[in-house]
Amino acid sequence: MSKPLKVLPLVIIGLLSAGAMSVWNPRPYTLDNEATAPIIGPIYARPVEKVETHQLRGGETLSGLLSKASISTGELGQILAALSERQNLRRLTVGTEVTVRKWAETDQPRAVDVRINPDTTIRLARNDTGWTTDVVLTPTVIDTVFVAGQIEEGKSVYSSIYEDDSLNLPPSERRLLIGELAAIYEYKLDFAHEIQPGDRYALAYEREARPDGTARSRRILVARIDNRGKPHDAIYFTSDRHRGYFDLKGRSLKSGFRKYPVDYVRITSSFNRNRYHPVLGIYRAHEGTDFGASSGTPVKATGGGTVTFAGRNGGYGNVVMIRHINGYSTRYAHLSRFGKGIRPGTHVETEQVIGYVGATGLATAPHLHYELRLNGRAINAATARLPEAPSLQSQYMAQFRELIRDRYALLERANGARLATTPGLNPTTGGGI
Repeated sequence: MSKPLKVLPLVIIGLLSAGAMSVWNPRPYTLDNEATAPIIGPIYARPVEKVETHQLRGGETLSGLLSKASISTGELGQILAALSERQNLRRLTVGTEVTVRKWAETDQPRAVDVRINPDTTIRLARNDTGWTTDVVLTPTVIDTVFVAGQIEEGKSVYSSIYEDDSLNLPPSERRLLIGELAAIYEYKLDFAHEIQPGDRYALAYEREARPDGTARSRRILVARIDNRGKPHDAIYFTSDRHRGYFDLKGRSLKSGFRKYPVDYVRITSSFNRNRYHPVLGIYRAHEGTDFGASSGTPVKATGGGTVTFAGRNGGYGNVVMIRHINGYSTRYAHLSRFGKGIRPGTHVETEQVIGYVGATGLATAPHLHYELRLNGRAINAATARLPEAPSLQSQYMAQFRELIRDRYALLERANGARLATTPGLNPTTGGGI
């Protein structure tokens, strides 16, 4: 066939195709009536795995727990051997969460997660050769939490924050937050006795939050408590020489002395020059403050100083005496035992544990008898004006004023404090500090 004849069929096919395309112009499908459109029913997809979580109970071993989860003896031995390379199995505590994942089709284990602590999980995975382990860290995010409220009749700071469901925080997180707030103000305010209905509080704190709402770490950035119409401000400030909480004038919130020698105080007997003694049955001066606490509760030095006596002393029982600066001294009596290394001549720091609550000497029950003395004379620790910790040095005040403006913006967001009611503080210039 000649070359023109060979080309002719191709030309004819091309013309026919072009004509067909001009006649048939495909258009996208459109639905005229959505109400009458066919509906595909739900399709059930069978899960590929089964997941069950168990908690280690008191007296229970991990092998016993996994056996209850229907892990075969052969698999159990391999799992325990792999896990022991990462964790001492004897140190697993009650409540440890163990999550077992199995293939739904065969019911064979494919993975086991052992949550060692809130931040660490050991993940065991099954492969062709056995079990492998990997350490998985709990992911966290940095966020800021705002808290504000007013003390109602019959309530305290503790109950107001702990029972505030609008905070969207787990109970454990609220409890820790209250403890940290109390620690900031422990030298300035007695939360148990000085807070009254109508007092207001506001704070903002930054935290490293886990998915379950608890925090790996937290720091209160700013707080304000209006107590009986008087504001008490706390700004967290750090520099190359300072770290802690300061008021608006740059004065440290820490006094030269801690207000109380035990945490979560319960005063059972106050300073009294003419008190009836429950053991001796006579009236005589009670030159200190008694704190009710269970035996073994840690007792902390209320200020830095030097131990002058640590031993048995008549009605005091086991007692520690400490000499501080500027003529102050303190006594801690009825101790069950002394802190590590506490002996005459030992230097101690504020909040260092110097002993433990007991009932030695003239005591009817476990409690701590605490005395504060000035130049040898007993004074009332609850009303004494104690020396204050050093203020910020002048070269840090400009930096501190800038920080105040940022921090009070957070308090305004918490809707608990107003700059206009803060004496001496101009929200624009920060003047008067």
